[in-house]
Amino acid sequence: MKTISYTTLIVFAISAGLIISISNTPQAVTTAYAQSQQQQQQSQAPPQQPPQNATIYTFNQKSLPPNAPQNCAALASVVSGKAIPDYNLCDVVVYRQAPAIVRNDGIVLNNFSGIGHYIELMPAVLNNTGVFKGNDTSGAAGQSTAQNANNMSVAFGEFALLDSEVVPVQNVMHKYNWTQTSLHHHMLNELPKVLFLHWSVTANANDVINQAKEMIMQTSTYQSQQPRTPTSAGP
Repeated sequence: MKTISYTTLIVFAISAGLIISISNTPQAVTTAYAQSQQQQQQSQAPPQQPPQNATIYTFNQKSLPPNAPQNCAALASVVSGKAIPDYNLCDVVVYRQAPAIVRNDGIVLNNFSGIGHYIELMPAVLNNTGVFKGNDTSGAAGQSTAQNANNMSVAFGEFALLDSEVVPVQNVMHKYNWTQTSLHHHMLNELPKVLFLHWSVTANANDVINQAKEMIMQTSTYQSQQPRTPTSAGP
């Protein structure tokens, strides 16, 4: 019997292993590549989704339609403002005609409703039947005539004022016991500088709007400033 040397066995084993390795190389490479790709994909952050289109969110389905648009418009007419009625809410916007509020890039800010006065009224008691009544005293919406005569509303808002107008408006506010909640700036780089005076009051809706008019009359809001008066402003 022919004896196989130790060295021959080693060479044979190495050769056999090399042959096996070579025969499995394509499959091994493919498997390793696939595993590498999978790990890389898992390590990467998921691709960003395109922004979604804006959706309309309705806070209260009862907000459509407004229940007293004529009454809201009547209140707005007192201050030569724009009425924006909602279900049980009445917003009144009074645009400033003068002076022209100009940003450093030449934009006339009077064209924005935010450079004006906001008066927002709603019933003093909100429940399933409470609705905005405005100046209505007819006993509509299931309310008694006496309750409507009181016509108590909670009002919030703000006045856009020049420096020289702040104290005169505050004096009228104090006369009618309105609460000043804030006085601050909204913008930068506008001339003349505008201060925004925020307030709240609970009173008869007609009293609120007439008192608001008295306050606005302390300002130059209604003065014509042609040719820079914005088309959206004025009585």
